[in-house]
Amino acid sequence: MSANILVLDDDAGTRKFLETLLHSEYKVQAFPCFDQNPIDLVIKHQPSLILIDSFDFCKIIKANPVTSGIPVIVLSSKNKASDVSIGLTLGAEDFLTKPFDHKELLLRIKSHLKNAKAVQSIQFVKVGKLEIDTLERTASYAGIVMNLTITEYDILRLLASKVGAVVSREEIMKVIWKDTATETTDRTIDVHIRSLRKKIPELEEHIKSVYGVGYQYWE
Repeated sequence: MSANILVLDDDAGTRKFLETLLHSEYKVQAFPCFDQNPIDLVIKHQPSLILIDSFDFCKIIKANPVTSGIPVIVLSSKNKASDVSIGLTLGAEDFLTKPFDHKELLLRIKSHLKNAKAVQSIQFVKVGKLEIDTLERTASYAGIVMNLTITEYDILRLLASKVGAVVSREEIMKVIWKDTATETTDRTIDVHIRSLRKKIPELEEHIKSVYGVGYQYWE
């Protein structure tokens, strides 16, 4: 069964382009953002991935525990570094600036769908108060379940599975972003780490930055 992609974009031309680009490989449903309730749309259409041009909608989707686990790629005409940072801080898995290269978009869609569907080993990763269920793809700290995006979860699982070891940014890129690792920047990783620390302040004591190299998780 092909993946279902939900497009939320106010520009009719962009919606038509994305429908044409994706329809041969995916089921595509496209709607404008105005006069819509994003949560209702997501619950109704059950997408595997969302392409969106609204920061506000991204924030709403990622703040709702029912929809927060669905990968989101922001497609925005905003192109400042601060805009990219805002989009990722809101929980988006990826950010592309319009006009975007359609081949790059296809690669990123495939990468994020692959990450979302990846089969994990049936086991628990437990490090101190942190517990990760790799089957259910959930993480909790001191018994409290964390509301994480798919990318945040994958980064945390990678670091926690190598307690005390320094995980380079290059390794994080290759493991998490796979086919699009060459297009991923250090800034993208740093934004996701900051988001993890903000959501769970206690992680500030455990996730350590190693200057010029990467990150490590200390028990």
